[in-house]
Amino acid sequence: MDVIEKLQEKIQQDRDTKKRAIVFWYDSQAQVSVDELKKQLDDIEVRKLTNHNFFQLKVEIEIQRTTESFLIYSDVAKPADKENMLLDILLYSTEFKADETAMLTETLKVSDNVLRPKMEQYPLFFDSKERKRRLSKILPKQADDYHFELSMMAVLVKASVPDIRVIVRQLLMEGLHMEDSELLKQIKRNFSLERTLEIIGRYFGVSLEKDNEPLVQLLNVLIYQHFRQIAGFTAEDWEVQWASSSPNVCALFVEEWLQHSDGSVLEEHIKEWEIVHQVRDVLSKQDIENYQLVDTFPVVDVLIIEKCMDELTHQTIHMDERLSLIKQRLHKYWGSKDKIKAIYDTLFEAIRLEKLKPVINRMHLQEDFYESYTKSLYEVDQAYRNFMYHFTRLTAKEMLEEIASRLTNWYENEYLRRLSDEMNFRLEEGYVSKLMPQRTFFSKVIRPILEKEQTRVFVIISDALRFEAAYELHEKLKERENGKSNINPMAASYPTYTQLGMASLLPHRKLSADEKKGILVDEQSTKGMDNRRHILQSVEPQTEVLKLKELLDMKASEVDHLMKGKRLVYLYHDHIDALGDSAKSERETYGAVHQAIQDLQYAVDRLSRLQAKRIFITADHGFLFQFKQIENYGKIPAVEGQVMDNNRRFAIGHNLSVSEGSIKLTQRQTPLQNVEVVLAKSLNRFKTGGGLQFIHGGALPQEAVVPLIDYRRIEKGQPVDIAVAMINKVITNYRIPVSFYQEQSITDIYTSRKVLIAFYQGDERISNEVELVFDLKGENRDRNRQVTFNLVEKYYKIGETCKLRIETVTKKGKEPYLEEEFTLRLYEAMY
Repeated sequence: MDVIEKLQEKIQQDRDTKKRAIVFWYDSQAQVSVDELKKQLDDIEVRKLTNHNFFQLKVEIEIQRTTESFLIYSDVAKPADKENMLLDILLYSTEFKADETAMLTETLKVSDNVLRPKMEQYPLFFDSKERKRRLSKILPKQADDYHFELSMMAVLVKASVPDIRVIVRQLLMEGLHMEDSELLKQIKRNFSLERTLEIIGRYFGVSLEKDNEPLVQLLNVLIYQHFRQIAGFTAEDWEVQWASSSPNVCALFVEEWLQHSDGSVLEEHIKEWEIVHQVRDVLSKQDIENYQLVDTFPVVDVLIIEKCMDELTHQTIHMDERLSLIKQRLHKYWGSKDKIKAIYDTLFEAIRLEKLKPVINRMHLQEDFYESYTKSLYEVDQAYRNFMYHFTRLTAKEMLEEIASRLTNWYENEYLRRLSDEMNFRLEEGYVSKLMPQRTFFSKVIRPILEKEQTRVFVIISDALRFEAAYELHEKLKERENGKSNINPMAASYPTYTQLGMASLLPHRKLSADEKKGILVDEQSTKGMDNRRHILQSVEPQTEVLKLKELLDMKASEVDHLMKGKRLVYLYHDHIDALGDSAKSERETYGAVHQAIQDLQYAVDRLSRLQAKRIFITADHGFLFQFKQIENYGKIPAVEGQVMDNNRRFAIGHNLSVSEGSIKLTQRQTPLQNVEVVLAKSLNRFKTGGGLQFIHGGALPQEAVVPLIDYRRIEKGQPVDIAVAMINKVITNYRIPVSFYQEQSITDIYTSRKVLIAFYQGDERISNEVELVFDLKGENRDRNRQVTFNLVEKYYKIGETCKLRIETVTKKGKEPYLEEEFTLRLYEAMY
């Protein structure tokens, strides 16, 4: 753009904003003539200023021609204010400057006394049109010397904003060594390497020298200070080499970089640093308590894992402390990484299993054995299942093979044996559980709802979903904000296999068996979806029966059409039993359970979105699973006689033999009225077809205690409110303890609130960021938490303010929640 075009633009701007333009141009270089100006600017009055016409101009502009626009041109330099006869007009009008620096000043919106010295000091930088263009895009308005230099540095390192942290991150990502860093070469050529290192060093509280690999030095300081902030000890050699007067600034920089999209670069630097500086050796000399909260190095997690494994092996572990520590580490940067997380998940369940071992000594305390199982014993099966699920998926199983072998030996040879011995005794005594019988499910649970309410009822029957797995599902459903979950146990019908379990969950008066038709309810076959639909519709005509997957694969409009007018929907889910009942895939049983829980969570989510208000989740039977090779002594002769149906754990028919290791049930113990039932006792398997590891059909609680989850969709609960529980909100130290109070206890009405909290000045974060979940229950005094924040070390004026910003974390992202103003009075920063 030439000077005339620039002048025209300035005139038009004034016209747009002030209705008329009065523009002064002191053109000491006489770049144009008045005649040329009059020719080019035919829509404005052009006047040349002389020593004799200022009064006439003043009269015309302010009295005679008050709506017209003027260009007042002078070919001499602008006079001093006290000598300027038209100063009063100049002050409310516009001055046009046409030299390169002046025009760039206009473009950049920066004062002349900031720009001119920089153009003289760094002429090579301003030789490039591209650099000036990029500078104009990122330079803050009315920038001072410091922010102008930051902006120049940002242009040279290709940073998107003139932020010292972004600039440094760009430099460290591009290369640490002077001879390899093209960005440093650009700075050295077009700006100043010394000044750049001075600015960076001052910000991070460290002295950087250009002849001493400054970026390597800076990275060392940053990583060490991040470690030092949390570590419970000081490494003297490191402290001497990598001290900083602004440790919190350094720590915050590392924290933010790790969370950034390019954090993988810093990961590699940290891993190399860990090796070069022998971090493992340094930490190994310390008690674990001195570094267990450090989030700088992955070796911290390795050492914690090794410590837990050693304590497990030697039976010296403090279980509650280690479980709490693992929970903390899983939320740390390195602990949440896939491989480390997988080991932590495995260890957590191993330690939990160790903690649960004493519960088997209490299995006799309750009169009803199944009820005792649902109070505590089920957790053993849950912990062992989760342990083996995670263990079998580890890439380095050898680390935990000894622990896995010992836990499996305890689970199968002590826990299951003692459980089965107790069950044998009770069966022989004619045991009938006091739990609600599975066969009364429809009459006691479903029929009353159909008779008293207009609510549509969904019943999901997940084949082989045993109680402990359903309890895990129940715990996950409880976390949903728009639902309420309850779980109760039921006693499955003996023998615990699919045909009888499915029939027991249908409406009926009598259950019987037929050699060709299978299990009958009131003389009707229950085989297949069509037969079950017919039985259900005889009680409630508006009933639909589907496989769960069919419903979930439908579009919302298809579901709406199918469900129109329906009162009852039975949905069948078969993932666990489908894999477990096959000898080829039975070793994947625990993986199938994990997938089933995810499937059912998704089903509840989808049904809830379809406005389902009552969802029941139950099972036909559970299962028993053993990883170890089944010994011959656990295999007993197959039942002989008129066998109508059988598997590894049961037989039904007439005139059945009862071999050693099995038992014939009394008529009181089974709902089947027209046949004999023989069950394998203990952990025995009959020598017949089917897999040996995944079994069901017997009376062990793992097979016979089935879940009944009652999930109700409710109005979405309100997240609890949080208050900053401090009267005196004054900051006097760089470490700030802040107390928080949770206003309500967690109930059906109030749900938990997950938040991110940090101190800010404007949009700049000036402290570490803390993630908290407020999910406390109890009295007022039980709902307080205190957190310490570390403020970045910089100069804060006495009396200036900052804000503690609290943001709610939701599935959609972050939402502003609360801001509290704090006053800064850091007197120690003055000396």
